[in-house]
Amino acid sequence: MRREVPYVIMVIFAVFRAICETVHQVDLFNMPGTNINIRTATSYALSFMGVAGMFLGVLNVTRVQVNAIKRRRENWVFNVWLLICLYLYGAYGLWKSNTDETYRWIYNCVFTPLDASMFSILAFFIASAAYRAFRVRNLESILLMAVGLIVMLANVPIGDMIWGPDAWLGGLMGVKSWILKVPNAAAVRGIQLGIFLGAMATNWRVFLGIERRHLGVE
Repeated sequence: MRREVPYVIMVIFAVFRAICETVHQVDLFNMPGTNINIRTATSYALSFMGVAGMFLGVLNVTRVQVNAIKRRRENWVFNVWLLICLYLYGAYGLWKSNTDETYRWIYNCVFTPLDASMFSILAFFIASAAYRAFRVRNLESILLMAVGLIVMLANVPIGDMIWGPDAWLGGLMGVKSWILKVPNAAAVRGIQLGIFLGAMATNWRVFLGIERRHLGVE
């Protein structure tokens, strides 16, 4: 029963979800004699599950940080700061809502600059990894290096100084936009198609009972 009951529940909800996605007439999902719409109620349930998942994530972060503080690991003071910021900022947001002026100021003037600083530091690691990856060995590596160089230069102010947007082909920014919209988009769509087919194959394996590892069955 521990395996069969979860499988039956999964099949029922999978079929219901498929029906909801294919039938667009909302009135068909109204419960007789009530104002309850099953499709809307299911959407609320899914939203609740997302909030519950976020709550579990907060609990997991708290557990990891508390364990690090108890064991006095290296730089454990930063774990304390993380918990203080997490709960104080969250409590203030619940108290004042996310439209509060102070709440938004903390986000825009504290979190956003810190986030930008972190990515600025990561840029050096990205450049180091790019140097190792873009070593010219064959035609493919030459193309990869050239495209990567164009895209990186187009994202920094010095790129406009080298080849501005008013120049031929729109400068580095114009070339970068063409790369992202044409060859990159074609490659991404191919990858997304492969991901979709893989996801559909996995869904059907689970739906037909071929894949049961999520039920604890090898």
